[in-house]
Amino acid sequence: IELKSGLLNIFLRTGIVFTQVDLWLGLSYCDGKWNEVTVSKEGSVISATMNELREQALEPHVQELKVNSPVYVGGIPPEIQSFYREMGLEQGFGGCMKDVKFTRGAVVNLASVSSSAVRVNLDGCLSTDSAVNCRGNDSILVYRGKEQSVYESALQPFTEYLYRVVALNEGGSVSSVWTRARTRESVPQNVPTPSRVHSINGYSIEVTWDKPAGVIGVIEKYILKAYEADGPTVPITSAELADAGMLTGVLTGLHPFTNYAVTLTACTLAGCTESLHALNISTPQEAPEDVQSPTAISFPTFLMMSWSPPKTPNGIITQYTLYMNGIPIYSGNGTKYVVKDLAVFTPYQFLLTACTLAGCTNSSQVTLFTAQLPPSHVDAPVLTVLDSRTIYVQWKEPVEVNGILDRYIIYMATNEQNFTNWNVIYNSTELFLDFTIPQLFPGTEYLIKLAACTGGGCSISEASSALTDESTPEGVPAPKAQSYASDSFNISWTKPEYPNGIITSYGLYMDGVLLQNSSQLSCYAYGLAPWSLHSFRVQACTAKGCALGPLVEARTLEAPPEGMVDVFTTVDGSKEVQLKWLAPNKPNGKLTYTVLVTGLFYADQ
Repeated sequence: IELKSGLLNIFLRTGIVFTQVDLWLGLSYCDGKWNEVTVSKEGSVISATMNELREQALEPHVQELKVNSPVYVGGIPPEIQSFYREMGLEQGFGGCMKDVKFTRGAVVNLASVSSSAVRVNLDGCLSTDSAVNCRGNDSILVYRGKEQSVYESALQPFTEYLYRVVALNEGGSVSSVWTRARTRESVPQNVPTPSRVHSINGYSIEVTWDKPAGVIGVIEKYILKAYEADGPTVPITSAELADAGMLTGVLTGLHPFTNYAVTLTACTLAGCTESLHALNISTPQEAPEDVQSPTAISFPTFLMMSWSPPKTPNGIITQYTLYMNGIPIYSGNGTKYVVKDLAVFTPYQFLLTACTLAGCTNSSQVTLFTAQLPPSHVDAPVLTVLDSRTIYVQWKEPVEVNGILDRYIIYMATNEQNFTNWNVIYNSTELFLDFTIPQLFPGTEYLIKLAACTGGGCSISEASSALTDESTPEGVPAPKAQSYASDSFNISWTKPEYPNGIITSYGLYMDGVLLQNSSQLSCYAYGLAPWSLHSFRVQACTAKGCALGPLVEARTLEAPPEGMVDVFTTVDGSKEVQLKWLAPNKPNGKLTYTVLVTGLFYADQ
């Protein structure tokens, strides 16, 4: 069915039979009022009626019309136009349409059943387009001149106009066919505030509104917007409703227990307008979201529990419930609780429930441990002497660790320190159960104790003792030989720097001969010649052997010389005498000589 240049054309094809009905309307429909069009097929008769005008055609061979595809009213979608090229298929219908019926039955609401609508109001126009009509004899002269185009302004929005061109010369005139054109819509004015808003739940609301009055054009869509009361001017959420025939919509994405201001926006192809005022609503409470797991400060036998409010409470929290190993242990409005009488370093499962009037939500389950303590008891280590310089230490893991074993520490002291100064010789987080202590001193008693540590501290065992094997002494000192008389020495010495065991005896060698062998640290040597040179060396012995110290030399003190001094003289001239003498038999020291001369001496005048 097409309306073109005042002619209503009906084209009907059933099988191979083609039927056409033409109803001349002229400009009778262009009066700004509603026009009723009826098209029918009754047997072989095809008819078209518009208002009071009617035309029909009889086609005996026409077949039954079966409709098994979508029905397009006002035009054909572009994607299928290529299949109907024999039809004119000019620009589709633009305007207003209402009360459409198919055969007998109820009126079809195109606004609710249509899949799409373009440039058409499917539920009737809100106002009549009667300001300008298009009756031929009352048409308005738009332009007179020689140009072949003209721009017309000051037209009504969303109004259909018919134009034709009349060419004049001295011989007469000729007119074109009427050409239809429709102006664009205007932006909606005076969009009303939503008439009713009610909450579906804490996250969505249903909004109802009235159709905007005075909209010139086709409303393409409505937009619902929700703003937080006293919040930013940017909407929290919005919903776009493409079915402009619906006056109810659902707005989702809201937050429970929140005040909102809801507005309505109406859109035509020309633009959108939002209502000046909003309708306020408070969403109801819902069960909390993002309930935080409880945390704790750990002690050996109790936990100081605490928790934070849910990140999204969705209302007023009425109660918290704390569960331990699935059993509720606390209910109330507080955010702290002390769980007592717990085992040391033991895992416990905790879960928190937060409730509003609308419901409750659980946190995720969390495992919390009580604090660690030092091990209850640590056995003394077992010591094995491997040789004179090495001890092998072994130990056992404590029976009651009271936590996670973190490290072992070995302390050692020697008898020379009176066991007051303990040195750490091993400290390791590698939880081995043995350690070899190297580079010790032979023949030395060591005390060794073990510490086992957890995150709660360390426990120290009793000390175990071990004596390394003896060895020959090292660092035997040089003796000190002092002479206080010309025939004797006082000789003394100290212990070896490293005895490497128990010293059984000291031997003193003088001039290579063992002078004394005892446990004494001194010796007296006498009966020696004055100013005589002697060598001394100390020997220290353990059960494993002896070692010599360095050799030192010393002299006895000097004594007066013994014997006579024989003097020999030789006269060398009238004024010179040469003297010679022999040393005493026993010098008893370093000798110096003094020559004494008496008599007359010659002196040069």
